[in-house]
Amino acid sequence: MCSLQKKHIVTGAPGTGKTTIINLLKSKIPCMDEISRKVIIDEQQNNRNGVPWGDINRFSDLVFNLTSQELLTSNAQVCDRSLLDLEAYLALENKMIPKYLRDFPYQEAYHKTVFFAPTWFDIYCQDAQRLQDFEYCLKLEQQLLEKYQNKGFDIIILPKSSRKKRTKLILETILI
Repeated sequence: MCSLQKKHIVTGAPGTGKTTIINLLKSKIPCMDEISRKVIIDEQQNNRNGVPWGDINRFSDLVFNLTSQELLTSNAQVCDRSLLDLEAYLALENKMIPKYLRDFPYQEAYHKTVFFAPTWFDIYCQDAQRLQDFEYCLKLEQQLLEKYQNKGFDIIILPKSSRKKRTKLILETILI
């Protein structure tokens, strides 16, 4: 796989403000929406179980396939999560990491710098596609940090501050 344009990643556990940041960034630069949420909504609407708290292997396959396509066709500069997030979800559930994720050329598809939205109790809330409790999110956060560090990414922890300040930090970093 060779991406047309490397994407910057905004990642973190559920409910950390990633999508809010992406939506603000969209007014300045092209962004990829979170594929995971699209998959969860589709699975829920069609009474299927390919969700992180259900059949996580099916969920991973679906997200991988859709994300791989979008990475090749999107002109986005920033994406809401990356395929490496799937490895963190699977590791947290003690599931085997599929070969397609282990062998994925992360450094070719994504910029080395990753923006990490830390778990933040004050803004966390559950919704129809975010059923995980806060404790689960804290555990997932550790898995995400470990996976990104192990793959050699440079992590910038976003401050627990206003969404405008977080967005400004990302823009200032990637538009240098």
